[in-house]
Amino acid sequence: MSESPYPPKFTQFLLSNGIELSDVEAGKLPRFIRINPSCADPNAVIEALEKETGCTCTRVDWMPHAMRFYSLDSSARISGCPAYESGDVYGIDVASAVAVIALGVESNDHVLDLCCAPGGKMCLIADIQGNSDDVVGTVTGVDISRARISTCKSVLRKYKMRRFRLYEADGTCFDVHAPSRVGKWTRPASISDEPADSAANTSKSDSDTPAIPSKRKAENGGVVENPAKKPIQTKVKPFHATKLVIGDLQIKSAALLYDKVLVDAECTHDGSIAHLKKCNQMGWEKFEATFFDPAKMDNLETLQRGLISNGFRLLKPGGILVYSTCSFLKRQNEDIINWFLAANAGCAVLEAVPESDKFPVAKALAGESPHMLRFTPTASNTSGLFVARIRKIE
Repeated sequence: MSESPYPPKFTQFLLSNGIELSDVEAGKLPRFIRINPSCADPNAVIEALEKETGCTCTRVDWMPHAMRFYSLDSSARISGCPAYESGDVYGIDVASAVAVIALGVESNDHVLDLCCAPGGKMCLIADIQGNSDDVVGTVTGVDISRARISTCKSVLRKYKMRRFRLYEADGTCFDVHAPSRVGKWTRPASISDEPADSAANTSKSDSDTPAIPSKRKAENGGVVENPAKKPIQTKVKPFHATKLVIGDLQIKSAALLYDKVLVDAECTHDGSIAHLKKCNQMGWEKFEATFFDPAKMDNLETLQRGLISNGFRLLKPGGILVYSTCSFLKRQNEDIINWFLAANAGCAVLEAVPESDKFPVAKALAGESPHMLRFTPTASNTSGLFVARIRKIE
């Protein structure tokens, strides 16, 4: 690394996390958009967008053609453009889309997205599944912040997604399985009709929960008798659910674990170069408080471990979990994956992301698997992103 004009502690931070000085000093990155697959005339949308923004839309050639990703100059402002307001265009960083591609989503997959806000990845997942009536795949989004989950709801409704649920919940202990019914499709007959929270389906973690009396309130405020005297617990109320999945009974069953799980974990967001550059403007004390406070970093690591562990618990055998962050920090990326694989030896295996040989990724850190992908401004002309794909062994 060449001589740095930055404080030694910051330079060491870059070096230990595989960040090039050129990444920090990179100019403004392109703005990325994706054309909605339901758009009737993509070419007309592109022409209109170029006219409205005064910028050329260039196809991102390393992304699958069906994804319809384009880059524009950083000066482009798509908010307010008719194509954006009508839902024909999404604004999403192209690197972020790789986390969804890594899942290998299929039409009838039930997908769990932990830390789902602001909703761009959920939209991409739903678009891959498709909106036809014969599709029964769903997307369940979880976020602990009411403000963020509200944003997610607005985004998903704007783009008219049909089969999704949102929960305002802690992703480290969320415990709602995939839907048992989607529209006219119902769960396999082998699955019990009992609610997820019945005595027969109580998980070990819930086994010490006291039984609730044998009466419960009905929706109209009355009381429903429970002759079987089984412990009845209230279902987890979604923050929002579309009509095709709102009738889910929340059954807990191995047959209703998720096919795919995305853990886009909370992180320090230093993958945003603009975010890092602010440290130079606001003072390096803020940088040190963010990245060198032991208690703060320990708490964040505990959270990330909790998210990936719970996501894996809710994943069916043979299913795929993708862990991603918008951080450059090894501690939040490779170290989390290595810890997780060691803790789940024999149950989890790191896999190559499909088509990753076509992606413009940075070189893997020394001693780390090339299956753990790093997107950087210098290598990828995108914001920073880390992606790893893990399969749950059957």
